[in-house]
Amino acid sequence: MQCTSTESCRLQTSSRSATYRGSLTLVTSISFPRRLCRPFISSKATLKSSPAEQTGAGPKRRRIASARAAVDAPMVAAVERAAALQSVPNSEAVLQSPLDKRLYRRTALSNGLGVLLISDPEMGTALEQSADVAGEDSGAQGEDSDSEDDSGSDSDGSDEDDDDGDAPANGVKGPKQAAAKKAAAAMAVGVGSFCDPAELQGLSHYLEHMLFMGSEKFPDENDYDAFLASNGGASNAYTDLEVTNYQFDCEPKALGPALDRFAQFFLAPLVKADALEREVSAVNNEFAGVLQSDSCRMAQLRCHTAIEGHPFRGFSWGNRASLWDQPRAAGIPIRDRIVQYYRQQYSAERMSLVVLGGQPLDVLQGWVQDHFSAVPAGRGPRPVFSDAGPPFQGGRVYGMPAVKDSHSITVTFQLPSLQAAYAAKADEYLAHLVGHEGAGSLLSALKARGWATGLSAGVSDGGHERTSAAWLFDVHISLTDAGRAEAPGAGLACVALLFRFLALLRDAGPQEWVFKELRDIAEVKFRFAEEEDACEYVTRLAAELHMFAPAHALKGQWVYGQWDPALVTELLTQMTPQRARIDVQSKDYDAVSKQIKEMGEAEEGTEPWFDMPYTAAPLPAELLEEWAGATPEADMKLPARNEFLPSDFELVSGTADGATAPMNGSGSPSGTGRKPAVNAVALANGSHVQDTPSAFPEPPALVIDEGGLRLWAKTDAAFAVPRTVACMLLASPAGHDTPRAAALTHLIAKLLEDALCETAYQAEVAGLNFEVSPEGTAGLALRLDGFSHRLPALASAVFRALAELKVQEAAFVRVREALARRYRNSNMRPEGAATYARLFALRAAMFHVDAVLPHVESVTAADVQEHLGVLLGTTHLEALLHGNVTAAGAAAVARGARDALGGTRLPAAERPCDRAVLIPVGSTLYREGPKNPEEDGNVCELYLQCGSDSAATRALVDLLEQVAGEPAYDTLRTKQQLGYSVHAGTRLTHGALAFCVVVASSTHGPAELEARIEAFLSSFAATLEAMAPNAFEKHRGSLLAAKLQKDHALAEEADRHWDAIFNRRYNFSARAEEVAELRTLPHSTLLQWYRQTVAPGGAERRKLCIHIAGRSKLEQITQQPAGDVHVVEGLAAWKSQADCKLFDPPTGSLPPLCPAS
Repeated sequence: MQCTSTESCRLQTSSRSATYRGSLTLVTSISFPRRLCRPFISSKATLKSSPAEQTGAGPKRRRIASARAAVDAPMVAAVERAAALQSVPNSEAVLQSPLDKRLYRRTALSNGLGVLLISDPEMGTALEQSADVAGEDSGAQGEDSDSEDDSGSDSDGSDEDDDDGDAPANGVKGPKQAAAKKAAAAMAVGVGSFCDPAELQGLSHYLEHMLFMGSEKFPDENDYDAFLASNGGASNAYTDLEVTNYQFDCEPKALGPALDRFAQFFLAPLVKADALEREVSAVNNEFAGVLQSDSCRMAQLRCHTAIEGHPFRGFSWGNRASLWDQPRAAGIPIRDRIVQYYRQQYSAERMSLVVLGGQPLDVLQGWVQDHFSAVPAGRGPRPVFSDAGPPFQGGRVYGMPAVKDSHSITVTFQLPSLQAAYAAKADEYLAHLVGHEGAGSLLSALKARGWATGLSAGVSDGGHERTSAAWLFDVHISLTDAGRAEAPGAGLACVALLFRFLALLRDAGPQEWVFKELRDIAEVKFRFAEEEDACEYVTRLAAELHMFAPAHALKGQWVYGQWDPALVTELLTQMTPQRARIDVQSKDYDAVSKQIKEMGEAEEGTEPWFDMPYTAAPLPAELLEEWAGATPEADMKLPARNEFLPSDFELVSGTADGATAPMNGSGSPSGTGRKPAVNAVALANGSHVQDTPSAFPEPPALVIDEGGLRLWAKTDAAFAVPRTVACMLLASPAGHDTPRAAALTHLIAKLLEDALCETAYQAEVAGLNFEVSPEGTAGLALRLDGFSHRLPALASAVFRALAELKVQEAAFVRVREALARRYRNSNMRPEGAATYARLFALRAAMFHVDAVLPHVESVTAADVQEHLGVLLGTTHLEALLHGNVTAAGAAAVARGARDALGGTRLPAAERPCDRAVLIPVGSTLYREGPKNPEEDGNVCELYLQCGSDSAATRALVDLLEQVAGEPAYDTLRTKQQLGYSVHAGTRLTHGALAFCVVVASSTHGPAELEARIEAFLSSFAATLEAMAPNAFEKHRGSLLAAKLQKDHALAEEADRHWDAIFNRRYNFSARAEEVAELRTLPHSTLLQWYRQTVAPGGAERRKLCIHIAGRSKLEQITQQPAGDVHVVEGLAAWKSQADCKLFDPPTGSLPPLCPAS
């Protein structure tokens, strides 16, 4: 696949709502949990700096041998020539998608700060309606709130994305929950870890944390977060190598005062002495959380082994040793150095600000001028490191151990920055071909030899891979055991094939038709781009604002300019063995290390921050010569032209007002015969929160309901995009009745993926996506989404491939090895292990991965083939098609799928159904140690079951999350510094609602974490009781505002509808019903319910606590707990005991049939 985003390790500061945006993914450019950036500096940064202070990076960063730059001279000249060839508009007018109705203005303040303003008319209309109802102006709300908000995000339950059946209570599974339409802003400061001084490594990240700790104007260190939380918002930040990015979102009417607080980060932050050690502990906790991350370990080894003096050679995370213990021992005044660094590096002309709101552009510009014009300037443009040259010595191989059971090899080609020639897209052209998965591709050749299971290629979006010093084109290959061992060993046989494929590209020469295909699909994707999450949107735009011409501020990633074959040719000349760095990461490190040593001149070392051994050696001259003279293999060829490229973008519905278009040709809407969704406006009772027109769209229609097939369909008329989402579920009693059946079904899913790899890749390039996954007792889930023109063709290919699947021995061995490895690697992270244990306890029919793994390892290809026949012979197909599709078109796809499978015969009533376990009243405890014996992280997940899913209970739990989430984070994470991750929020598992608090820590054991959580929950009863009426109403208003906002993308609405179908509740108006409950829910009812159900000692309290103890706290899993606690030794035996009670199965009623014409 083509590498578009990295799995890096960006230093991401995590605020309490971090997880609800899914922002904590580790990739290849240092990523930290969200909140870790707090405020710091004590006076306005207006002091003049000396010339020495204006240099950006310290002396050690600048002393790079000039001879290295000369090596790249031809390549640099090619980039400059390519940049000159591209036609870049001179206009300041921002090019935007025809579907994008927002207004944009690119400007700059007098101090040099670059600004992009975005006015959303739809948001503006909602603001006007709100003002009409409430008589309030946009800046009135939230000034005195002392509660904060947290989202109830949900963990995936394991490190390998195994299904968890657990969803947030708004009715959307996992990360696909509907997003409220919010105002947002982001500031990208053009300074990052490249500028860290050698004696304070990680200082940029530390500074990012400290900026959250209060300012002269708002000295309370929690003021910023508390204000955002009380206005339905959250904050975030991250530190990269050359940029530090701060962002927030909030309700639109709170944007003005939010910007005032935000501006203080860059005007007069307080670097409070009493917060220094607390925040360095936060930085250290974040680092401790990635110590066992393979991607982060490799990223740091690459930094550690970079050329001496190169800015890449550093420790970007920072920890207590680099930022506290060592500097103090050396007599360095830490606070003074932080303030000095801030004043030297944070300067207006190095900053880019993006603001998105509902106010007119002139109003937004006035706010920005008022709040940000005083940001100090004069430090010069952002530091640039182009003179540093490539960071690595080429022609070398590095071996390192993997934490997980895995083998991988990464070949890195070092290129000069191609940013100036961004419109040429030469790197993306090569990434597409090298990362291709179709017939004749490199991956196809690797799979045919049994050497690899996956491949990605390209310059990822991570901060390590795209710097002004160099762009790193990585080819990452996931190896099989055979691929790792094949001579000459250490995965290098795969590298030989890579150079043979590069020889093919050189021999064939640049292909303009490939470039045109990529250009055409990029144009289509931009033309029909849907709205992103507001905070993610401004964050991305702020980081990119300096990268593209003003006209391309939005379109830069999708701009394909003039075809430049010369630049492609020059890039290929740079991709040589002598310039490549090779990293091998393997669980079988001893064997890899031995093979590297046999090459001669090897050296062994230890990366000091992760305490990780490695072996390095120059590649033998004869091997380099062999690779340099490689010729293409017979089974390698360029890809065929893409048959999935869409060309028909006509909309089947002409309506665009949010109403559902007719589905059956009779003029009746898709929800015909059903009670309409609850009208939240009618239920408002004077509330200041107004519905948007599409807050509660019409549900899909039940189009087919016959033996073995049930189809739901909805023609989109709200988003006006030529896209369709198809969600399908194949349910069979044979799919998951035993652990062996579960293993066989999962193998079928992976073999189907493998068989469709070449087809699915072409479809993905063309904007069509396909996924298949086992969903436990629910069945085999398939999802297709993308441009509607060619979606039926992809659906036909998928179901034909499933029906005709022939399990070939070679493919089976490769796929089974990868799946077994996935099972062995599941639950390696303590947080994932805790969530998985909870889900395993709650799901009555769930088999543990440890029970399924032996069957994955032992079954044969013949077993899988036999199981496939049984599975398809007793199956029921339920499907939803939503988007640019008619009822008749949806019916054709569904019946085509059924026919391809030879007919689906299982009645809907006979489908298996999982149910949730009813936790007994009292306290139940389950404890276990880490799966990885080197893991030192601890987790306590305290789960409080609140009852069956209903609008009334959902309103209570969601409102509790709103009022308690931020105080929980502030108490447990910020003040008590218990750990690197704290989350509190709603859980919905197979119809069981709950409130859950999770704390992960490298310093405190799970028993102590539980005690601290319980102390917070106990004290919060008094906080809730004392909450002022206006504070309660603000929280209620923030929650209502989120519930009442429309989905901003077709897929979000489709996912909500599918969740109601998948879980067999068929309650498409759940959100509207909850809104009705929220409008009238009194404070006293919430308080009474909290005392009975959530607070310690409550008469109806049903508590399940999961403890995961790290290696230094293992004694806590055997200690006798205090109080009346039922300790569970084995979850499988506990939930299967005779007196175990289950929640009732879902009992949703079906609407009347609305057949397609």
